[in-house]
Amino acid sequence: MKRLLLIGASLVLMLSGCQLSRAAEPAVLEAVDAALKQQLSAFITDIVGGNSVILADDVFMQQAELYISQRMPLDAKGNPLDGRHALPAYRFVLLKSARGCLIQHPASGNSALLTAARCKVLPLNTL
Repeated sequence: MKRLLLIGASLVLMLSGCQLSRAAEPAVLEAVDAALKQQLSAFITDIVGGNSVILADDVFMQQAELYISQRMPLDAKGNPLDGRHALPAYRFVLLKSARGCLIQHPASGNSALLTAARCKVLPLNTL
């Protein structure tokens, strides 16, 4: 009975190890073109509530994370409200998975497959 239990436990550990190796990992883009920037911008714009964003030409090429600050709250006349706002920045992460390159918004769990993107996993020491 102990032997059967040990074999079962070993099998579970082996299967979990397989699942971990297939998990998406932080990555950077190898190149960015206009079509890819448009796909990234559409996903980000949807998350930030329709506010358009302008992305750098080298977005996600140096780092796997992108932070976008929320707009400063305005009064009825369009002037910034006094004081600092405490709204957190939107965080986006580029990931490489078995399916390809993904952009993810961890706070909502939403992600999108970047169809024509080429990306590479970041080495552990750069995270």
